[in-house]
Amino acid sequence: MTQTQTLNSNERLFYRLLLLISSLPILFTLPLDVIDIDSSQYAEIGREMLERLDFFTIYDNGRKYLDKPIFTFWTITASFSLFGIGNIAFRIPALILSFLSVYSVYRISILIWGKERQAYLTSIAYLLAPGFYSMVVDPKIDVYLTAYLTFTYHFYYLGRKKNPNYYLLMYLMMSIGFVTKGPISVVIPALSIGGDILFRRDWKLLLSMKIVPGFFILASLPALWSYLLFLEFNSYGPAFFIWIQSFGRFYKEMYDVKFDPFYFYKSFLWAFFSGVIPMAVYIVYRAFHYYRSVGWKEIFRKIKSNEYFHIDFVIPFWVFLFLFLISFSRFPLPQYIYWILPGAALYFGKLAEESLFASATKRIRPSFMIAGIVYYVGFFLLPIYIQEVGILYYLFFAIGVLFIIICAQVVPIELLVTVTGAALFLGSVSLVYYPLLTSYQPSREIGALVKQWEPDEPVLYTFGISNSKRSYAFYSGRTFRNIYDQGKIEQLWTGREKRLVVVPTDSIPQLLSIAGEGYEIETVFEKESFKVATPTRAFLEKDTRSRTTKKISLIWLKKIQGKTAKITK
Repeated sequence: MTQTQTLNSNERLFYRLLLLISSLPILFTLPLDVIDIDSSQYAEIGREMLERLDFFTIYDNGRKYLDKPIFTFWTITASFSLFGIGNIAFRIPALILSFLSVYSVYRISILIWGKERQAYLTSIAYLLAPGFYSMVVDPKIDVYLTAYLTFTYHFYYLGRKKNPNYYLLMYLMMSIGFVTKGPISVVIPALSIGGDILFRRDWKLLLSMKIVPGFFILASLPALWSYLLFLEFNSYGPAFFIWIQSFGRFYKEMYDVKFDPFYFYKSFLWAFFSGVIPMAVYIVYRAFHYYRSVGWKEIFRKIKSNEYFHIDFVIPFWVFLFLFLISFSRFPLPQYIYWILPGAALYFGKLAEESLFASATKRIRPSFMIAGIVYYVGFFLLPIYIQEVGILYYLFFAIGVLFIIICAQVVPIELLVTVTGAALFLGSVSLVYYPLLTSYQPSREIGALVKQWEPDEPVLYTFGISNSKRSYAFYSGRTFRNIYDQGKIEQLWTGREKRLVVVPTDSIPQLLSIAGEGYEIETVFEKESFKVATPTRAFLEKDTRSRTTKKISLIWLKKIQGKTAKITK
Protein backbone atom coordinates (compact mmCIF):
# COMPACT_ATOMS: atom_id res chain seq x y z
CA MET A 1 0.00 0.00 0.00
CA THR A 2 1.27 3.47 -0.90
CA GLN A 3 2.64 5.53 2.00
CA THR A 4 1.13 9.02 1.79
CA GLN A 5 3.54 11.94 2.09
CA THR A 6 1.64 14.78 3.73
CA LEU A 7 2.10 18.54 3.85
CA ASN A 8 2.44 20.67 6.94
CA SER A 9 -0.51 22.86 7.92
CA ASN A 10 0.80 26.05 6.27
CA GLU A 11 1.56 24.33 2.97
CA ARG A 12 -1.83 22.64 2.98
CA LEU A 13 -3.54 26.00 3.59
CA PHE A 14 -1.76 27.61 0.64
CA TYR A 15 -2.57 24.74 -1.72
CA ARG A 16 -6.20 24.82 -0.70
CA LEU A 17 -6.19 28.55 -1.43
CA LEU A 18 -4.80 27.77 -4.88
CA LEU A 19 -7.60 25.22 -5.36
CA LEU A 20 -10.19 27.82 -4.38
CA ILE A 21 -8.71 30.42 -6.75
CA SER A 22 -8.63 27.83 -9.53
CA SER A 23 -12.32 27.04 -8.88
CA LEU A 24 -13.59 30.63 -9.06
CA PRO A 25 -13.83 30.92 -12.89
CA ILE A 26 -15.96 27.75 -12.88
CA LEU A 27 -18.23 28.97 -10.06
CA PHE A 28 -18.77 32.27 -11.91
CA THR A 29 -20.36 30.34 -14.81
CA LEU A 30 -23.35 29.19 -12.72
CA PRO A 31 -25.88 31.95 -13.61
CA LEU A 32 -24.78 32.42 -17.23
CA ASP A 33 -27.26 32.06 -20.09
CA VAL A 34 -27.56 28.78 -21.97
CA ILE A 35 -26.34 29.20 -25.54
CA ASP A 36 -27.12 27.60 -28.88
CA ILE A 37 -26.60 25.04 -30.26
CA ASP A 38 -26.00 21.93 -28.14
CA SER A 39 -26.47 23.29 -24.60
CA SER A 40 -29.81 24.90 -25.35
CA GLN A 41 -30.91 21.72 -27.13
CA TYR A 42 -30.12 19.58 -24.07
CA ALA A 43 -31.83 22.09 -21.78
CA GLU A 44 -34.91 22.05 -24.00
CA ILE A 45 -34.99 18.24 -24.05
CA GLY A 46 -34.89 18.23 -20.25
CA ARG A 47 -37.67 20.81 -20.10
CA GLU A 48 -39.88 18.79 -22.44
CA MET A 49 -39.19 15.58 -20.54
CA LEU A 50 -40.35 17.21 -17.32
CA GLU A 51 -43.35 18.83 -18.99
CA ARG A 52 -44.50 15.56 -20.58
CA LEU A 53 -43.63 13.44 -17.51
CA ASP A 54 -42.40 10.86 -20.02
CA PHE A 55 -38.98 9.79 -18.75
CA PHE A 56 -38.31 6.99 -21.22
CA THR A 57 -38.76 8.79 -24.54
CA ILE A 58 -36.61 11.72 -25.63
CA TYR A 59 -38.31 14.64 -27.37
CA ASP A 60 -36.50 17.57 -28.91
CA ASN A 61 -38.67 20.51 -29.95
CA GLY A 62 -41.68 18.22 -29.91
CA ARG A 63 -40.15 15.48 -32.07
CA LYS A 64 -38.61 12.17 -31.05
CA TYR A 65 -34.85 12.36 -30.65
CA LEU A 66 -32.28 9.62 -31.21
CA ASP A 67 -28.85 11.22 -31.44
CA LYS A 68 -27.76 10.88 -27.79
CA PRO A 69 -28.59 8.37 -25.01
CA ILE A 70 -30.89 9.24 -22.16
CA PHE A 71 -28.91 9.49 -18.92
CA THR A 72 -27.81 13.12 -19.28
CA PHE A 73 -31.41 14.15 -19.89
CA TRP A 74 -32.53 12.29 -16.78
CA THR A 75 -29.89 14.25 -14.87
CA ILE A 76 -30.98 17.62 -16.26
CA THR A 77 -34.67 16.82 -15.75
CA ALA A 78 -34.02 15.84 -12.13
CA SER A 79 -32.30 19.19 -11.56
CA PHE A 80 -35.23 21.05 -13.17
CA SER A 81 -37.70 19.21 -10.93
CA LEU A 82 -35.69 20.17 -7.83
CA PHE A 83 -34.65 23.75 -8.63
CA GLY A 84 -37.06 24.91 -11.33
CA ILE A 85 -36.37 25.39 -15.02
CA GLY A 86 -33.64 27.95 -15.65
CA ASN A 87 -29.98 28.66 -16.26
CA ILE A 88 -28.75 27.69 -12.80
CA ALA A 89 -30.73 24.45 -12.63
CA PHE A 90 -29.40 23.46 -16.04
CA ARG A 91 -25.79 24.06 -14.99
CA ILE A 92 -25.91 22.57 -11.48
CA PRO A 93 -25.49 18.88 -12.47
CA ALA A 94 -22.52 19.59 -14.76
CA LEU A 95 -20.91 21.75 -12.10
CA ILE A 96 -21.38 19.20 -9.30
CA LEU A 97 -20.12 16.30 -11.38
CA SER A 98 -17.14 18.33 -12.57
CA PHE A 99 -16.10 19.23 -9.03
CA LEU A 100 -16.57 15.61 -7.98
CA SER A 101 -14.28 14.60 -10.84
CA VAL A 102 -11.67 17.06 -9.53
CA TYR A 103 -11.90 15.30 -6.17
CA SER A 104 -11.53 11.97 -7.97
CA VAL A 105 -8.32 12.99 -9.74
CA TYR A 106 -7.02 14.14 -6.34
CA ARG A 107 -7.80 10.75 -4.80
CA ILE A 108 -6.44 8.82 -7.81
CA SER A 109 -3.16 10.69 -7.46
CA ILE A 110 -3.00 9.78 -3.76
CA LEU A 111 -3.79 6.13 -4.53
CA ILE A 112 -1.10 5.84 -7.21
CA TRP A 113 1.73 8.00 -5.88
CA GLY A 114 0.84 8.80 -2.29
CA LYS A 115 1.99 12.43 -2.37
CA GLU A 116 -0.44 15.01 -1.05
CA ARG A 117 1.22 17.96 -2.76
CA GLN A 118 1.26 16.12 -6.07
CA ALA A 119 -2.45 15.43 -5.69
CA TYR A 120 -3.10 19.14 -5.18
CA LEU A 121 -0.99 19.95 -8.26
CA THR A 122 -3.06 17.45 -10.24
CA SER A 123 -6.36 18.97 -9.11
CA ILE A 124 -5.20 22.52 -9.84
CA ALA A 125 -3.95 21.54 -13.30
CA TYR A 126 -7.32 19.96 -14.09
CA LEU A 127 -9.32 22.96 -12.85
CA LEU A 128 -7.20 25.40 -14.87
CA ALA A 129 -7.20 23.42 -18.11
CA PRO A 130 -9.00 25.58 -20.72
CA GLY A 131 -10.72 22.42 -21.95
CA PHE A 132 -12.16 21.79 -18.48
CA TYR A 133 -13.42 25.38 -18.36
CA SER A 134 -14.80 25.11 -21.89
CA MET A 135 -16.83 21.99 -21.17
CA VAL A 136 -18.32 23.51 -18.01
CA VAL A 137 -19.13 26.96 -19.39
CA ASP A 138 -20.99 25.39 -22.33
CA PRO A 139 -22.18 22.06 -20.88
CA LYS A 140 -22.47 19.39 -23.53
CA ILE A 141 -22.81 15.67 -22.94
CA ASP A 142 -19.02 15.36 -22.89
CA VAL A 143 -18.80 17.10 -19.50
CA TYR A 144 -20.88 14.25 -18.05
CA LEU A 145 -18.99 11.51 -19.87
CA THR A 146 -15.64 12.92 -18.71
CA ALA A 147 -16.84 12.83 -15.10
CA TYR A 148 -18.02 9.22 -15.36
CA LEU A 149 -14.73 8.23 -16.98
CA THR A 150 -12.87 9.83 -14.07
CA PHE A 151 -15.06 7.97 -11.57
CA THR A 152 -14.34 4.75 -13.48
CA TYR A 153 -10.60 5.17 -12.92
CA HIS A 154 -11.15 6.23 -9.31
CA PHE A 155 -13.01 3.01 -8.53
CA TYR A 156 -10.47 0.99 -10.52
CA TYR A 157 -7.66 2.22 -8.29
CA LEU A 158 -9.76 1.77 -5.17
CA GLY A 159 -10.37 -1.82 -6.26
CA ARG A 160 -6.70 -2.34 -7.02
CA LYS A 161 -5.32 -0.64 -3.90
CA LYS A 162 -8.06 -1.04 -1.28
CA ASN A 163 -10.87 -3.55 -1.85
CA PRO A 164 -11.75 -5.57 -4.99
CA ASN A 165 -15.45 -4.87 -4.43
CA TYR A 166 -14.85 -1.35 -5.75
CA TYR A 167 -14.44 -2.90 -9.18
CA LEU A 168 -18.21 -3.39 -9.23
CA LEU A 169 -18.65 0.38 -8.94
CA MET A 170 -16.11 0.79 -11.76
CA TYR A 171 -18.37 -1.27 -14.02
CA LEU A 172 -21.39 0.75 -12.90
CA MET A 173 -19.65 4.00 -13.88
CA MET A 174 -18.87 2.55 -17.30
CA SER A 175 -22.52 1.52 -17.64
CA ILE A 176 -23.71 5.03 -16.77
CA GLY A 177 -21.18 6.47 -19.21
CA PHE A 178 -22.50 4.09 -21.87
CA VAL A 179 -26.02 5.51 -21.58
CA THR A 180 -24.53 9.00 -21.52
CA LYS A 181 -22.41 8.96 -24.68
CA GLY A 182 -22.19 5.38 -25.92
CA PRO A 183 -19.56 2.62 -25.86
CA ILE A 184 -16.67 5.08 -25.69
CA SER A 185 -17.13 4.88 -21.90
CA VAL A 186 -15.94 1.26 -22.16
CA VAL A 187 -13.42 1.70 -24.98
CA ILE A 188 -11.22 4.23 -23.17
CA PRO A 189 -10.85 2.20 -19.92
CA ALA A 190 -10.38 -0.97 -22.00
CA LEU A 191 -7.52 0.65 -23.92
CA SER A 192 -5.78 2.05 -20.87
CA ILE A 193 -6.54 -0.46 -18.11
CA GLY A 194 -6.62 -3.42 -20.46
CA GLY A 195 -3.56 -2.16 -22.30
CA ASP A 196 -1.66 -1.85 -19.03
CA ILE A 197 -2.59 -5.39 -18.01
CA LEU A 198 -1.55 -6.81 -21.40
CA PHE A 199 1.68 -4.82 -21.55
CA ARG A 200 2.74 -5.93 -18.07
CA ARG A 201 1.10 -9.38 -18.38
CA ASP A 202 -0.49 -8.93 -14.97
CA TRP A 203 -2.98 -11.81 -15.22
CA LYS A 204 -3.44 -11.92 -11.46
CA LEU A 205 -4.81 -8.38 -11.55
CA LEU A 206 -7.11 -9.30 -14.43
CA LEU A 207 -8.54 -12.28 -12.53
CA SER A 208 -9.17 -10.13 -9.45
CA MET A 209 -11.38 -7.63 -11.31
CA LYS A 210 -14.72 -9.48 -10.88
CA ILE A 211 -15.26 -9.66 -14.63
CA VAL A 212 -18.33 -11.94 -14.62
CA PRO A 213 -20.57 -9.92 -12.24
CA GLY A 214 -19.02 -6.76 -13.69
CA PHE A 215 -20.16 -7.71 -17.19
CA PHE A 216 -23.79 -7.91 -16.08
CA ILE A 217 -23.54 -4.58 -14.22
CA LEU A 218 -21.93 -2.97 -17.26
CA ALA A 219 -24.52 -4.38 -19.66
CA SER A 220 -27.57 -3.54 -17.54
CA LEU A 221 -28.23 0.11 -18.46
CA PRO A 222 -27.21 -0.18 -22.16
CA ALA A 223 -29.51 -3.22 -22.45
CA LEU A 224 -32.42 -1.29 -20.93
CA TRP A 225 -31.89 1.69 -23.22
CA SER A 226 -31.46 -0.56 -26.28
CA TYR A 227 -34.80 -2.20 -25.49
CA LEU A 228 -36.54 1.17 -25.20
CA LEU A 229 -34.94 2.31 -28.48
CA PHE A 230 -36.10 -0.88 -30.18
CA LEU A 231 -39.68 -0.13 -29.13
CA GLU A 232 -39.46 3.36 -30.68
CA PHE A 233 -37.19 2.89 -33.72
CA ASN A 234 -37.09 -0.88 -34.32
CA SER A 235 -33.63 -2.35 -34.88
CA TYR A 236 -32.19 0.94 -36.15
CA GLY A 237 -32.44 2.46 -32.65
CA PRO A 238 -30.08 0.04 -30.86
CA ALA A 239 -27.80 -0.12 -33.93
CA PHE A 240 -27.46 3.67 -33.95
CA PHE A 241 -26.85 3.78 -30.20
CA ILE A 242 -24.27 0.99 -30.04
CA TRP A 243 -22.51 1.33 -33.39
CA ILE A 244 -23.34 4.13 -35.83
CA GLN A 245 -23.05 7.17 -33.55
CA SER A 246 -19.90 5.80 -31.89
CA PHE A 247 -17.62 3.65 -34.02
CA GLY A 248 -19.42 4.93 -37.10
CA ARG A 249 -17.52 8.17 -36.67
CA PHE A 250 -14.44 6.30 -37.83
CA TYR A 251 -15.83 4.88 -41.05
CA LYS A 252 -19.38 5.94 -41.92
CA GLU A 253 -19.77 8.22 -44.94
CA MET A 254 -22.38 10.26 -43.05
CA TYR A 255 -19.59 11.31 -40.66
CA ASP A 256 -16.83 11.70 -43.27
CA VAL A 257 -16.32 15.44 -42.81
CA LYS A 258 -12.56 15.69 -43.20
CA PHE A 259 -9.41 13.97 -42.07
CA ASP A 260 -6.70 15.93 -40.33
CA PRO A 261 -4.32 13.60 -38.47
CA PHE A 262 -3.09 16.50 -36.33
CA TYR A 263 -6.52 17.90 -35.41
CA PHE A 264 -6.71 16.34 -31.96
CA TYR A 265 -3.09 17.07 -31.16
CA LYS A 266 -3.77 20.73 -31.91
CA SER A 267 -6.95 20.54 -29.84
CA PHE A 268 -4.98 19.09 -26.95
CA LEU A 269 -2.55 22.01 -27.13
CA TRP A 270 -5.26 24.55 -26.31
CA ALA A 271 -7.40 22.27 -24.10
CA PHE A 272 -4.51 21.56 -21.72
CA PHE A 273 -2.59 24.77 -22.37
CA SER A 274 -1.92 25.44 -18.67
CA GLY A 275 0.32 22.37 -18.53
CA VAL A 276 1.05 21.24 -22.06
CA ILE A 277 4.35 23.13 -22.50
CA PRO A 278 6.11 21.70 -19.43
CA MET A 279 4.57 18.31 -20.24
CA ALA A 280 6.07 18.34 -23.73
CA VAL A 281 9.46 19.53 -22.42
CA TYR A 282 9.41 16.88 -19.67
CA ILE A 283 8.57 14.02 -22.04
CA VAL A 284 11.32 14.99 -24.49
CA TYR A 285 13.83 15.53 -21.67
CA ARG A 286 13.13 12.22 -19.90
CA ALA A 287 12.82 10.18 -23.10
CA PHE A 288 16.11 11.52 -24.45
CA HIS A 289 18.02 10.81 -21.24
CA TYR A 290 16.46 7.37 -20.82
CA TYR A 291 17.28 6.43 -24.39
CA ARG A 292 20.88 7.60 -24.00
CA SER A 293 21.31 5.56 -20.83
CA VAL A 294 19.58 2.39 -22.05
CA GLY A 295 19.19 2.27 -25.85
CA TRP A 296 16.50 0.69 -28.02
CA LYS A 297 17.80 -2.87 -27.78
CA GLU A 298 17.77 -2.79 -24.01
CA ILE A 299 14.28 -1.24 -23.96
CA PHE A 300 12.91 -4.05 -26.16
CA ARG A 301 14.72 -6.64 -24.04
CA LYS A 302 13.12 -5.20 -20.90
CA ILE A 303 9.69 -5.31 -22.53
CA LYS A 304 10.21 -8.91 -23.61
CA SER A 305 11.35 -9.99 -20.17
CA ASN A 306 8.59 -7.95 -18.49
CA GLU A 307 10.99 -5.84 -16.45
CA TYR A 308 8.50 -2.95 -16.53
CA PHE A 309 6.02 -5.01 -14.51
CA HIS A 310 6.30 -2.67 -11.51
CA ILE A 311 5.40 0.48 -13.54
CA ASP A 312 1.78 1.63 -13.88
CA PHE A 313 0.99 2.49 -17.52
CA VAL A 314 -2.74 3.15 -17.11
CA ILE A 315 -2.51 6.96 -17.08
CA PRO A 316 -0.09 7.37 -20.02
CA PHE A 317 -2.13 4.86 -22.04
CA TRP A 318 -5.30 6.82 -21.17
CA VAL A 319 -3.77 10.02 -22.50
CA PHE A 320 -1.32 9.17 -25.25
CA LEU A 321 -2.62 5.88 -26.66
CA PHE A 322 -6.16 7.18 -26.95
CA LEU A 323 -4.94 10.51 -28.35
CA PHE A 324 -3.12 8.59 -31.06
CA LEU A 325 -6.10 6.39 -31.92
CA ILE A 326 -8.72 9.19 -31.92
CA SER A 327 -6.61 11.11 -34.43
CA PHE A 328 -7.94 8.71 -37.10
CA SER A 329 -11.55 9.83 -36.59
CA ARG A 330 -13.28 11.10 -39.72
CA PHE A 331 -15.56 13.33 -37.67
CA PRO A 332 -13.32 15.50 -35.49
CA LEU A 333 -14.96 17.59 -32.81
CA PRO A 334 -12.91 19.47 -30.20
CA GLN A 335 -14.92 18.13 -27.27
CA TYR A 336 -13.55 14.62 -27.83
CA ILE A 337 -10.27 15.82 -26.36
CA TYR A 338 -12.03 16.51 -23.03
CA TRP A 339 -12.14 12.76 -22.36
CA ILE A 340 -8.40 12.57 -21.67
CA LEU A 341 -7.98 15.80 -19.67
CA PRO A 342 -8.24 14.09 -16.23
CA GLY A 343 -5.46 11.70 -17.27
CA ALA A 344 -3.37 14.58 -18.58
CA ALA A 345 -3.79 16.38 -15.23
CA LEU A 346 -2.67 13.25 -13.37
CA TYR A 347 0.40 12.95 -15.55
CA PHE A 348 1.12 16.67 -15.16
CA GLY A 349 0.91 16.40 -11.36
CA LYS A 350 3.63 13.77 -11.40
CA LEU A 351 6.00 15.77 -13.61
CA ALA A 352 5.26 19.00 -11.70
CA GLU A 353 6.19 17.34 -8.42
CA GLU A 354 9.42 16.06 -9.93
CA SER A 355 10.32 19.30 -11.68
CA LEU A 356 9.35 21.89 -9.07
CA PHE A 357 10.28 20.06 -5.87
CA ALA A 358 12.83 17.36 -6.73
CA SER A 359 16.22 17.50 -8.39
CA ALA A 360 15.55 15.09 -11.26
CA THR A 361 14.14 17.54 -13.80
CA LYS A 362 14.57 20.95 -12.19
CA ARG A 363 16.15 22.23 -15.39
CA ILE A 364 12.72 22.44 -17.04
CA ARG A 365 11.23 24.67 -14.31
CA PRO A 366 11.12 27.82 -16.50
CA SER A 367 8.73 26.06 -18.88
CA PHE A 368 6.09 26.08 -16.12
CA MET A 369 5.91 29.87 -16.26
CA ILE A 370 5.27 30.24 -20.01
CA ALA A 371 1.54 29.47 -19.86
CA GLY A 372 1.04 31.89 -16.97
CA ILE A 373 2.76 34.71 -18.86
CA VAL A 374 0.60 34.03 -21.92
CA TYR A 375 -2.53 34.18 -19.72
CA TYR A 376 -1.44 37.54 -18.33
CA VAL A 377 -0.79 38.87 -21.82
CA GLY A 378 -4.24 37.67 -22.90
CA PHE A 379 -5.80 39.27 -19.83
CA PHE A 380 -4.41 42.67 -20.86
CA LEU A 381 -4.96 42.28 -24.60
CA LEU A 382 -8.67 41.48 -24.41
CA PRO A 383 -9.71 44.92 -23.09
CA ILE A 384 -7.81 46.52 -25.98
CA TYR A 385 -10.16 44.77 -28.38
CA ILE A 386 -13.37 44.85 -26.39
CA GLN A 387 -12.95 48.15 -24.53
CA GLU A 388 -15.77 47.33 -22.11
CA VAL A 389 -14.10 46.77 -18.74
CA GLY A 390 -13.99 48.89 -15.62
CA ILE A 391 -11.52 49.59 -12.85
CA LEU A 392 -12.40 46.32 -11.11
CA TYR A 393 -10.84 44.44 -14.02
CA TYR A 394 -7.41 45.86 -13.17
CA LEU A 395 -8.01 45.64 -9.43
CA PHE A 396 -8.25 41.86 -9.82
CA PHE A 397 -4.82 41.94 -11.48
CA ALA A 398 -3.40 43.83 -8.50
CA ILE A 399 -4.88 41.25 -6.14
CA GLY A 400 -3.28 38.47 -8.19
CA VAL A 401 0.16 40.10 -8.00
CA LEU A 402 -0.24 40.63 -4.25
CA PHE A 403 -1.17 36.98 -3.83
CA ILE A 404 1.99 35.91 -5.67
CA ILE A 405 4.11 38.07 -3.36
CA ILE A 406 2.48 36.65 -0.22
CA CYS A 407 2.70 32.99 -1.29
CA ALA A 408 6.12 33.03 -2.99
CA GLN A 409 7.88 31.79 0.14
CA VAL A 410 5.77 28.63 0.26
CA VAL A 411 4.68 27.89 -3.33
CA PRO A 412 6.99 27.96 -6.39
CA ILE A 413 6.74 31.21 -8.35
CA GLU A 414 6.18 29.28 -11.61
CA LEU A 415 3.06 27.67 -10.20
CA LEU A 416 1.75 30.95 -8.75
CA VAL A 417 2.14 32.80 -12.05
CA THR A 418 0.23 30.11 -13.94
CA VAL A 419 -2.54 29.77 -11.35
CA THR A 420 -3.18 33.49 -10.99
CA GLY A 421 -2.80 34.14 -14.73
CA ALA A 422 -5.21 31.37 -15.71
CA ALA A 423 -7.69 32.33 -12.98
CA LEU A 424 -7.64 35.98 -14.11
CA PHE A 425 -8.02 35.11 -17.78
CA LEU A 426 -10.74 32.47 -17.37
CA GLY A 427 -12.47 34.54 -14.69
CA SER A 428 -12.64 37.48 -17.10
CA VAL A 429 -14.34 35.19 -19.62
CA SER A 430 -16.96 34.25 -17.01
CA LEU A 431 -17.57 37.78 -15.74
CA VAL A 432 -17.02 39.96 -18.83
CA TYR A 433 -16.73 38.26 -22.19
CA TYR A 434 -19.27 35.44 -21.97
CA PRO A 435 -21.97 37.82 -20.65
CA LEU A 436 -21.05 40.17 -23.51
CA LEU A 437 -21.61 37.35 -25.98
CA THR A 438 -24.91 36.23 -24.51
CA SER A 439 -26.16 39.82 -24.46
CA TYR A 440 -26.32 39.35 -28.24
CA GLN A 441 -28.45 36.20 -27.93
CA PRO A 442 -31.97 37.67 -27.64
CA SER A 443 -33.80 34.42 -26.87
CA ARG A 444 -33.96 34.89 -23.08
CA GLU A 445 -35.55 38.35 -23.33
CA ILE A 446 -37.82 37.27 -26.15
CA GLY A 447 -38.82 34.16 -24.20
CA ALA A 448 -39.81 36.26 -21.19
CA LEU A 449 -41.99 38.51 -23.36
CA VAL A 450 -43.60 35.53 -25.07
CA LYS A 451 -44.49 34.01 -21.70
CA GLN A 452 -45.99 37.32 -20.65
CA TRP A 453 -48.02 38.06 -23.79
CA GLU A 454 -48.96 34.52 -24.90
CA PRO A 455 -48.96 32.59 -21.62
CA ASP A 456 -51.14 29.70 -22.76
CA GLU A 457 -49.75 29.08 -26.25
CA PRO A 458 -47.97 25.72 -26.70
CA VAL A 459 -45.98 26.85 -29.76
CA LEU A 460 -43.83 29.87 -30.63
CA TYR A 461 -43.84 30.63 -34.35
CA THR A 462 -40.75 31.85 -36.17
CA PHE A 463 -39.89 32.92 -39.68
CA GLY A 464 -36.38 32.71 -41.11
CA ILE A 465 -34.91 31.45 -37.82
CA SER A 466 -32.61 28.40 -37.89
CA ASN A 467 -34.15 25.19 -36.55
CA SER A 468 -31.04 24.78 -34.38
CA LYS A 469 -31.97 27.78 -32.20
CA ARG A 470 -33.36 25.73 -29.32
CA SER A 471 -32.79 28.63 -26.92
CA TYR A 472 -36.03 30.19 -28.20
CA ALA A 473 -37.92 27.06 -27.19
CA PHE A 474 -36.18 26.75 -23.83
CA TYR A 475 -36.61 30.34 -22.72
CA SER A 476 -40.19 30.65 -23.99
CA GLY A 477 -41.15 27.34 -22.38
CA ARG A 478 -42.66 25.84 -25.54
CA THR A 479 -41.70 24.27 -28.83
CA PHE A 480 -41.17 26.49 -31.86
CA ARG A 481 -42.13 26.05 -35.50
CA ASN A 482 -41.17 27.93 -38.63
CA ILE A 483 -43.93 29.31 -40.85
CA TYR A 484 -43.05 29.37 -44.51
CA ASP A 485 -46.08 29.93 -46.77
CA GLN A 486 -49.41 31.70 -46.96
CA GLY A 487 -51.46 28.51 -46.55
CA LYS A 488 -49.77 27.73 -43.25
CA ILE A 489 -50.36 31.27 -42.01
CA GLU A 490 -54.04 31.13 -42.97
CA GLN A 491 -54.43 27.81 -41.19
CA LEU A 492 -52.71 28.93 -37.99
CA TRP A 493 -54.36 32.35 -37.81
CA THR A 494 -57.89 31.02 -38.38
CA GLY A 495 -60.03 32.25 -35.50
CA ARG A 496 -57.16 34.32 -34.15
CA GLU A 497 -56.65 38.05 -34.32
CA LYS A 498 -52.87 37.90 -33.92
CA ARG A 499 -49.89 35.73 -32.99
CA LEU A 500 -46.36 36.48 -31.89
CA VAL A 501 -43.62 35.65 -34.40
CA VAL A 502 -39.81 35.80 -34.07
CA VAL A 503 -38.21 36.98 -37.28
CA PRO A 504 -34.95 38.58 -38.48
CA THR A 505 -35.74 42.26 -38.91
CA ASP A 506 -34.58 42.33 -42.50
CA SER A 507 -36.97 39.43 -43.29
CA ILE A 508 -40.09 41.27 -42.11
CA PRO A 509 -40.98 42.58 -45.60
CA GLN A 510 -40.64 39.03 -46.96
CA LEU A 511 -42.93 37.67 -44.23
CA LEU A 512 -45.48 40.35 -44.96
CA SER A 513 -45.31 39.60 -48.66
CA ILE A 514 -45.93 35.89 -48.01
CA ALA A 515 -48.78 36.64 -45.61
CA GLY A 516 -50.40 38.88 -48.23
CA GLU A 517 -53.09 41.50 -47.87
CA GLY A 518 -55.17 41.30 -44.76
CA TYR A 519 -52.19 41.16 -42.39
CA GLU A 520 -50.19 43.80 -40.63
CA ILE A 521 -47.06 43.64 -38.53
CA GLU A 522 -46.37 45.41 -35.26
CA THR A 523 -42.80 45.19 -33.94
CA VAL A 524 -42.80 44.96 -30.15
CA PHE A 525 -39.14 44.09 -29.45
CA GLU A 526 -35.95 44.30 -31.46
CA LYS A 527 -32.38 43.39 -30.57
CA GLU A 528 -29.00 42.84 -32.18
CA SER A 529 -28.09 39.16 -32.50
CA PHE A 530 -24.88 37.22 -33.03
CA LYS A 531 -23.97 33.51 -33.30
CA VAL A 532 -22.64 33.22 -29.76
CA ALA A 533 -20.90 29.84 -30.09
CA THR A 534 -18.40 31.12 -32.67
CA PRO A 535 -17.18 34.60 -31.68
CA THR A 536 -14.95 36.37 -34.20
CA ARG A 537 -12.37 39.08 -33.76
CA ALA A 538 -14.60 41.46 -35.73
CA PHE A 539 -17.38 40.87 -33.21
CA LEU A 540 -15.13 41.29 -30.17
CA GLU A 541 -13.82 44.63 -31.39
CA LYS A 542 -16.36 47.26 -30.44
CA ASP A 543 -15.73 49.40 -33.53
CA THR A 544 -16.51 46.57 -35.98
CA ARG A 545 -19.14 44.66 -33.98
CA SER A 546 -22.13 46.20 -35.74
CA ARG A 547 -20.93 44.71 -39.04
CA THR A 548 -21.19 41.17 -37.65
CA THR A 549 -24.61 41.32 -35.99
CA LYS A 550 -28.14 41.31 -37.29
CA LYS A 551 -31.40 42.45 -35.74
CA ILE A 552 -33.98 39.98 -34.50
CA SER A 553 -37.55 41.17 -33.92
CA LEU A 554 -40.48 39.89 -31.93
CA ILE A 555 -43.62 40.96 -33.80
CA TRP A 556 -47.36 40.65 -33.70
CA LEU A 557 -48.58 39.31 -37.01
CA LYS A 558 -52.14 40.63 -37.00
CA LYS A 559 -54.99 39.51 -39.18
CA ILE A 560 -57.13 42.41 -40.45
CA GLN A 561 -59.93 42.68 -42.96
CA GLY A 562 -60.23 44.99 -45.96
CA LYS A 563 -56.93 46.78 -45.40
CA THR A 564 -53.59 46.90 -47.15
CA ALA A 565 -50.78 45.02 -45.44
CA LYS A 566 -48.49 47.30 -43.44
CA ILE A 567 -45.63 47.41 -40.95
CA THR A 568 -45.78 49.43 -37.74
CA LYS A 569 -43.48 49.87 -34.77
